[in-house]
Amino acid sequence: MKFLVIGAIIIGAAVFSLLPILSAYFFQPTLKDSIRFNVYFLPLSFIGNIVLAWGFIQGSTIFGNTVMLGGIQTGVNAVLITVLSILVLHQKISVYSIIGIFLIAIGAVLLNK
Repeated sequence: MKFLVIGAIIIGAAVFSLLPILSAYFFQPTLKDSIRFNVYFLPLSFIGNIVLAWGFIQGSTIFGNTVMLGGIQTGVNAVLITVLSILVLHQKISVYSIIGIFLIAIGAVLLNK
């Protein structure tokens, strides 16, 4: 059950990492496009919210707190947004981004203790 909860957190975080990348790739930064994006991707956002909420609810029961789960979500978000920005948006990664990812990973590990 622990792996299922952590998997739900990772899947939910992956959904919410993917949404801003899709927004930047497919839509212009206008109000009209922002509304279209939110309407088009509402089902995906809804499913991501359900999976993430289930993971946090079950995780608080199993692990006794949600701090570790928040750390996992934050770490997954940072890594996936960086990787997807490189692959999909063809952005260059800076040294500061790499340092930030390592600091987030260290923080997630320390939250696990």
